[in-house]
Formats: sequence, structure tokens, C-alpha cells
Amino acid sequence: MLSQHTRRFAGALVALALLSGCTAETKEGQGFLLEDFVAGVQVGSSGQQATLVRGLPTVGGGSLTAAVHGIPVVVNGGSAQQSVSAASAFTRMVLAVDGLDGYYQVDLPAGVSAEDLIMNLNTRATAGQLVVRIAVGDAGALSGWTSYAIRVIAVGSGDIQITASWTDSADVDLHVIDPDSNHIYFANKTAPNGGLLDLDANAACSPNEASPRVFYSNENITWPTGTAPNGTYKVFLDYWSDCGVDSTQWVVTVQRVGAAPQIISGTFVGNSSGVPDDTVSVFTY
Repeated sequence: MLSQHTRRFAGALVALALLSGCTAETKEGQGFLLEDFVAGVQVGSSGQQATLVRGLPTVGGGSLTAAVHGIPVVVNGGSAQQSVSAASAFTRMVLAVDGLDGYYQVDLPAGVSAEDLIMNLNTRATAGQLVVRIAVGDAGALSGWTSYAIRVIAVGSGDIQITASWTDSADVDLHVIDPDSNHIYFANKTAPNGGLLDLDANAACSPNEASPRVFYSNENITWPTGTAPNGTYKVFLDYWSDCGVDSTQWVVTVQRVGAAPQIISGTFVGNSSGVPDDTVSVFTY
């Protein structure tokens, strides 16, 4: 028999349209929880973790309006960074998703007029489109919602899942060297021990979908359940081509069974030929 959590999660997945451009059709009050899709939210500059709160906050009483831009495509288990700004300082940020119960709240230690939020998706989230809502303010009042859509692409997960996402059409390549000395990347997508690059994006500055032009700007390497070797893993990014983009914000997420996600963010600036490969994580499994 399915558990209550499994039934609720399965119902929420059914309510998400597959990659059709449709938004989720879930409704508040039907028992679908935000954490079934968004596993956590953190502040980009400090790593401060947001608090999950049930229900939805009261918004619209503040004088600010939030402007939001960032990564529009993300994979299950991966992370999407969003830059949030307002005309004057705020000390509180909240994030919700249309149709899902709950919201993430961050109380900042000092007022800022701009900050990044990094949203980490549940490894079990399925392909579809989420409408994310963000509001800013202070302890007394929040702005109205600013809404934007994030497309979710389904990829593999397992014992270990390592993802990279970035803000634009640049060609960024994810590389992993595993404990067996296998080097997995776009030119060597599979390893004898089960390691697999199952999503390669923006190759040679080309879109993943031609009409309309869509750059996925995400890559994913995973070891299915029961296959990941024990030992040390090295994760690095190759800024293969800037593709004419001045700067590229990136986020790497390392998922390991039994451990909290490791989320690292940074920025590539300038011509890719002058930027060395960037080692972003060395970890032991």
C-alpha cells in the first residue's frame, strides 16, 4: 500500500504537464507540498538556509516591487539561481510555487537592495513548468508577488548526481573524475562503472531546441543506485565558450545518498579563452 506521502507526491506529479509549456494545475488546499518539488532554498551570497513555512504569507501590504531574473531552466536534483532586487532595502524574502502548499522564508541579517536566491529541486521532481513567486519586504509587510516560470527537465539521479546550471547561452561543460579515474564529460559520456552524462547543453553555442530557440544551460552526471564507487570525486567546469556573453553565473549541485546537497555558485567573466577550468568540488563517497 502506498504511504500518504507517496500518494500525495504521485498526485502532484500527475498534475504537472509534461514539456508542453503548460503550467502546473495543482491548487492550494489539495495537500500538495512545496518541498515535494523544491527541496530547499538558500541565499546566494552567504549560503543562509531559508525556513519552510506551511500555508501562504500575506503579501501586498508593502511599498516595494521585486524584480527577478536568472536561470529559467533547471533539472530535477539541480539548482536555479535567481537575482532579486528592489528600489530600496529589504530584510525579508519569501518564495512560493503556484499550486503547492508552503513557502520558504529568509530573514536577512541586514537590509539589502539586491540578493540571490538559489532554489534546489527535489531529485524526484518531474518534467514540467513551475510558476515561482517571490516577494520582498520586512517583518511588517511584504510586496506583492513577482511571478516567473521555470522549466523543469527530467534527468537521471541515483547514488550520486552532479548538476551544473547557468544563466545564459554560453557553452559550459561539466566534468567529473571518479575514484576509478574515469573522466566523464561531453567527449566521454559513459563510464564502465555506470557513471553517465545524460544531458549535454549548448554545445558549440547551439540551442538544444531550434524552434523556438531554447538553450537548456544545464548538464547532469549521475551514477544509478548501487553503482557509484567509493572514494574521491573531483568536479570541475570548463568555460568552453562564452558565446558572446559578457558574464555567466553558474551553480553546481552535488547530491549524495544520505547527505545534504552541496551547492556551489560562481561567475565566469570575459572571454572563455582566458578563463582556466574551475574546480568546484572534491568530495568523498
